[in-house]
Amino acid sequence: MDNKVLDIKDLQIRYVTEDGIVEAVNGIDICVEKGKTLGLVGETGAGKTTTALSILRLIPDPPGEIVSGKILLNGIEVMDVGEKEMERIRGDQVSMIFQDPMTALNPVITVGDQISEAISIHQHVSQEEAKIKAKEMLELVGIPGARFAEYPHQFSGGMKQRVIIAIALSCSPRLLIADEPTTALDVTIQAQVLELMKELKEKMNMSMLMITHDLGVVAEVCDDVAIMYAGRIVEQGSLVDIFKNTKHPYTEGLFNSIPNIDDRKAELKPIRGLMSDPYNLPQGCSFCDRCDYVMEKCATEKPKKVYFSETHFTECHHYSDNPDFQLNKGKK
Repeated sequence: MDNKVLDIKDLQIRYVTEDGIVEAVNGIDICVEKGKTLGLVGETGAGKTTTALSILRLIPDPPGEIVSGKILLNGIEVMDVGEKEMERIRGDQVSMIFQDPMTALNPVITVGDQISEAISIHQHVSQEEAKIKAKEMLELVGIPGARFAEYPHQFSGGMKQRVIIAIALSCSPRLLIADEPTTALDVTIQAQVLELMKELKEKMNMSMLMITHDLGVVAEVCDDVAIMYAGRIVEQGSLVDIFKNTKHPYTEGLFNSIPNIDDRKAELKPIRGLMSDPYNLPQGCSFCDRCDYVMEKCATEKPKKVYFSETHFTECHHYSDNPDFQLNKGKK
């Protein structure tokens, strides 16, 4: 039996603009298994949100276009589905928590009506039944049902994010996409929201795609991790693989950029330079301009996947040439 809730194969997405073609996603493979959480990690501009929007087929067209690839959601090929069927799938089979809770809610509609609208559309129940379910969802995310008739401006940032989670989970989707759900929140509220999401995921037996640039969030909620750079998955594996058996120089750079709480005097080791221009990506490895281990062929040849186990792989020439290659700097 296929245990995959989401299976993306060789996905390529680009944006055609007046300034040129932005190569946003460049042939990625991603798989999320039933009941598991995959962390999609990378810096701003890596292509994480574009990947998420493609799953719901919300890439703005124009200028965006899905050039090639397959997106299988619960066994359904998203690219082959008609728009009416896609509207049914969104919210019902897959839901998304968008990045900024301040702008994701309609300011002139009560939070209760925004939750009940999703329930009415997908579950075909009466307004009264939808209202009852909406109040239950508010209670589920830790907000009193009595606040059903209040407007978004009456809620704090953390409370707004809880409302968005309530909307996303109101129809019990099989896959939840969370696009940096805690970025705009302070540290204390971040921890509360993450704990809430973990509890609800287990309670509703969902799978989750967690998009973030925060490795602390990954360690807290994810089972598997995919490291994304310039539209490519440069390393993927289990949480233990990525944190304890780091293989790609970019992944190592991410860990070296984290402050060392055991040694307050230790200096940070930031990754030098900036991410490659998506209008003009290098011919070879996209990370070659910033890599401490760069070789001559890195600039001219695309690296191929090298597998260390069934689930752990990286894209780096060093391992193709020498399977025993080791990153020599290590994590702090």
